[in-house]
Amino acid sequence: MIARVVDETALAKRLLRTRIREQRTARAHDGSGAQVAAALLAAARDAGLLDPPDDAAPGPVAAYVAAAGEPDPAGIRALVRSAGGTVLLPIPLPGRSLAWARDDGQYIPSERFPVPRPAGPSLGSGIAPLVALGVRLVLAPALAVDRSGTRLGQGGGYYDTLLAELATIPEPPRVVVVVHDEEVLPPDTLPRARHDTPVHEALTPGGLVVLVG
Repeated sequence: MIARVVDETALAKRLLRTRIREQRTARAHDGSGAQVAAALLAAARDAGLLDPPDDAAPGPVAAYVAAAGEPDPAGIRALVRSAGGTVLLPIPLPGRSLAWARDDGQYIPSERFPVPRPAGPSLGSGIAPLVALGVRLVLAPALAVDRSGTRLGQGGGYYDTLLAELATIPEPPRVVVVVHDEEVLPPDTLPRARHDTPVHEALTPGGLVVLVG
């Protein structure tokens, strides 16, 4: 019975991923990418996500390099860097683990994925570099999220692993999922597996959305 439920959940996720990826492929060709990136930056600033603590530089922030059609936090990353803050970017490793490197504006092709990776050296893997540098905000990619706090990722399990690890530490950073406005779905729309860590906030071009979680 458990195996059957797991199979049905996996199938539902695959179907949803296919539909959303098709929508993002169409979006990648409609010329809206720069507008979406600018709106994301404005929404992050309006929500106070980038406000520096105690008049210090903003960050450190963990973010990502966007794939085609994905909401792009490049403006957010550039703002943090220009203000003297640190941005970390992920490097996927075997075993569903992420290494992290500083975002210095230089990128090289990835051997494993269709998005470039940071050109600098790895600072380590898992949550250790985030904890060591005092990362206070994680901007996590997703295909969709529902208002119950269920996140639908790409299926690789990298951020599932990361979010589960972050949930074990006493004072985890603020995790905000980044999606398009229409990818914030009604409560209980997305199937949640046992390994899915609930999230509590989503950033869209339209603003910050508080989820039930």
